[in-house]
Amino acid sequence: MKKLRIDKEIFIIKGILFLAVFINSCSGSGSTDCNCLIQNEYRWIPTTKGMELLNGKQKVGILLIPDEISGITSFDKIEKMDSSLFKITRTYNVSQTIDSVCLTISFETSSPSQYVMIPSVTYNGNNWGRGKEPKGFQHDGQWWTVSYRATSIPGAMYSEGEQFAVAFWGGNPNRPEDAFSCSIQPEEQKTVHCLIFPEEEMPLCYSMRDKYIDGFRRKMSLEKGVSKTVAAYLHVSEVKPRHRAIQDFLYKAWKMAEYDMPSVYDPVKIWQLGIRYAKESLWAEEGSFKGFSRGLVLDNDKCWIQRPSTYAGGKYSIGWTGQNASIANSFLVDYLKTGDESSLKKGISCLDTWANQCVLPNGLLITHYDYLLGQMKLETLDACHLGAAAFNFFEATDLAKKCHFERPNYEKAALGICRFVMEDQQESGVYGRGWTFDGECVVREGTVGCFLVPPMIEAYRRTNDKSYLESAIRAYNHYIEQLNEEGYTTAGALDTWCIDKESSYPLLCSALKLYRITQDKRYLDDAIHISYYLSTWLWHYNGVYPSEEDFARYRYKTFGTTAVSTQHRCVDPYALFWVGEWIELSELTGDPQWKEKAIAVWRGGCQLISDGSLEINGFSRPAGSQNESYAQCYWNFIGKTGFSPYSGRENDRINQWLTAWTGAFRMETLRHLPDWSVLR
Repeated sequence: MKKLRIDKEIFIIKGILFLAVFINSCSGSGSTDCNCLIQNEYRWIPTTKGMELLNGKQKVGILLIPDEISGITSFDKIEKMDSSLFKITRTYNVSQTIDSVCLTISFETSSPSQYVMIPSVTYNGNNWGRGKEPKGFQHDGQWWTVSYRATSIPGAMYSEGEQFAVAFWGGNPNRPEDAFSCSIQPEEQKTVHCLIFPEEEMPLCYSMRDKYIDGFRRKMSLEKGVSKTVAAYLHVSEVKPRHRAIQDFLYKAWKMAEYDMPSVYDPVKIWQLGIRYAKESLWAEEGSFKGFSRGLVLDNDKCWIQRPSTYAGGKYSIGWTGQNASIANSFLVDYLKTGDESSLKKGISCLDTWANQCVLPNGLLITHYDYLLGQMKLETLDACHLGAAAFNFFEATDLAKKCHFERPNYEKAALGICRFVMEDQQESGVYGRGWTFDGECVVREGTVGCFLVPPMIEAYRRTNDKSYLESAIRAYNHYIEQLNEEGYTTAGALDTWCIDKESSYPLLCSALKLYRITQDKRYLDDAIHISYYLSTWLWHYNGVYPSEEDFARYRYKTFGTTAVSTQHRCVDPYALFWVGEWIELSELTGDPQWKEKAIAVWRGGCQLISDGSLEINGFSRPAGSQNESYAQCYWNFIGKTGFSPYSGRENDRINQWLTAWTGAFRMETLRHLPDWSVLR
């Protein structure tokens, strides 16, 4: 990770003689005592357990002396990077050959933790939800350990104690064999943040949704006479209400990020490829349906076909993975840009199909057309699909008019959804996650209902009916308070039931919309906090992989990608959805990090788009296609045999599920962004 350009103080601690060496290091810098250590707010003092970090008279924690290993001595160097950030370098000197060794760097806090996190892996123990991802911090009495590759900042761990918030993480390895792991270990009176070398995942390895394989430990041998150096970063700040202290850590972590982004196509070509893929590969006409497939999979003959109805979730959906309404809107924009009549015809036909066939008498909308084709049983009409439908139908009304089509039924469909949801809203402000066709709410749990807040704000903007705005604010307040209290959002990924990132996007979108309408700075502050939470899912580095693996062979970079959820440990391009919001946030706040992150997300999400000649693991991909997910850690590594239409082969890091939503999000971002040059 990139080194900060700041003055540094260096302290040296060595083995059991650390006290004498520590004092000598002070004397060597011109001091006759240790007063050089108390000139700053945070200072280190030697104890029998290790180096203790103090703030005034308050104990923050201890950098623990490593366990004694026969034939190895060690010394530490502590560099003060700035007022609250330290780099710790531990060097091991080997006096006899050791066949297998485990090395650690551990920082132990001096108080119990109220909140602990490993970014993208665990948020206070993952106790929310019905998924079977690792819960808590131990399994059968053994602490969970996880590869750094599963974390968005290498091996990062974060805890909030009674007074101090502590973040502890490692540097990005230069070689695959230098991979390491981390383990956060909260106990009644302390929390240990531990980096482990070499890499391990114990006691089990979480390798597929709700599935595990045996845990593993890599082997590291050390030859006599060699030195082995490992490093860690420690950030400390005072605890702030509503988990705001995490912002200090994440701000520093981004300053240290690699900024090594992939080269991707120009936005104009990305737009053209998106339109081409939807026209040539996704367009479908079946019975009364005219619209777009959810994506392509490989059949048993290993040929690309549109996803069959036998697959979970069906073939045709208006939002989420299908994004029919968004793609249709992009087709109308394409017609306005290029005059291509086929774009106009397909865009209008798709929107008409959904608006004319799927609106229910109560205002709700059938979100999977498969039901009308007799290929799906009664479904739950979820807030994620309904929010996308309403928001895009509002936009479609304006786009159709620009294309000289009057479609008042588009706006009517959007307002029908909003009116139903407003009337169904609970006293707490919560909307719902899903309803039956006759309007009975089947579940309200989670943050998914927030997907309906942005269209509710748009309904107010169009009608000037304040009841929509009041409803939106009540709902927004409910969902933002969940994030403030719990430190996470939940269940936006509809095939999971867990803590995730997707559910926080509508919070960000809503906060910025409410700020535009009210100019209330609270909403801007919320947008910043939501963006920091989203940043916990954002890859700050490029993982290093063996040359024979997918990522190395196809030059895929993890920097700028985002993890899906705690239940799905893989990365994807979903963050393309909020590129525009982060660019706007950067303009509103004057903070360049949000624009930097937006560009990183754009580049990370636009990798491996096929121009028609791209071949991945033996399968040539249609023009404009892109797969959905990438296994940056041990996801999909379950030792299975046989052919899978999603991965193509056993243990591929790049899957073969060529979705509609990735292209839809790219085009939606572009059609809402006035100046495409900011992405170049």
